[in-house]
Amino acid sequence: DCENACPLTFALESGLERVEDFATVYHTVDGREVALRITVIPLTGEDGGFRGAVEILRPTEPKPGFFLAGSSAATDALRERVAALARNRADVCLVGEPPVCRDVARAMHRYSGMPDNLFRTWDGSWDGISPWPPGTMYASGDGAASLFGGSRPDGWRVLIGGKWCAEASSFEELELPSVDEMEEDLAKMIVAWIEELSPRTTVSQIALERLVRVVRDRGFEELERVLTSALAAAGGCVEEEHLPVDGYHTALVDELLKAPKPLAALEERLLREVLDRCGWRMQEAAERVGISRVTLWRKMKDLGIEKGS
Repeated sequence: DCENACPLTFALESGLERVEDFATVYHTVDGREVALRITVIPLTGEDGGFRGAVEILRPTEPKPGFFLAGSSAATDALRERVAALARNRADVCLVGEPPVCRDVARAMHRYSGMPDNLFRTWDGSWDGISPWPPGTMYASGDGAASLFGGSRPDGWRVLIGGKWCAEASSFEELELPSVDEMEEDLAKMIVAWIEELSPRTTVSQIALERLVRVVRDRGFEELERVLTSALAAAGGCVEEEHLPVDGYHTALVDELLKAPKPLAALEERLLREVLDRCGWRMQEAAERVGISRVTLWRKMKDLGIEKGS
């Protein structure tokens, strides 16, 4: 574990009397990765020579996801149940709304001590999945049935969500609480979900109250749709005007309709976003939107798009 990141070596080579919160990853006997922050205190003898060291290892608490972000008794009980299932490495059926099942599945993976890159979403085949290190495969909906048609790599855990869960009799089952049962924590969940989708983005109190009503009245699938649209329209803070005015309009559409030429505004927004993502590399951006570089340049000129504007 210390071949590439040894805090004691770092302390000795740097001449430091103490190293605080050195981030590294250790491995358990069965190969699981455990994220740690380590404090190292080198010890010296009367002659000033190195005699030993004290190391304090603190596990880094995994991010629980938005559905486990609350502090109510219901959330605490669910968090304990998820952590227990994570430790025994059993295959689990998650019964609930799709966004919630997916979020809790990722939390279970994290509580088992594994990094996010070993959490996979089922694409219909085990082909290309490395047998080591073993991770977690999550599947949802009708396609989950095909998980058992092939040969699963040793050590890989399977988590499924959706109506097919009822047919997986060999799985442990975790029925997730309803919106009503989690009423006390809805606002905290929404804040945590916004932070996860768009780090450092905040939400106003009025907008948060409306989002709570959305999830209470229509559930987490509708909330996911609304948040995706609102974050596309918002800057650093989700405000009331970024939210749908009714059950059909989205915040992004509402914003574009305020422009004198909504279609041109939509095209400008798309091109600016793609250019930013491509680091303003013109050829790459043109290929992303399926046009030539000359056409992209002409559209930028017509729409008044310049780098930094």
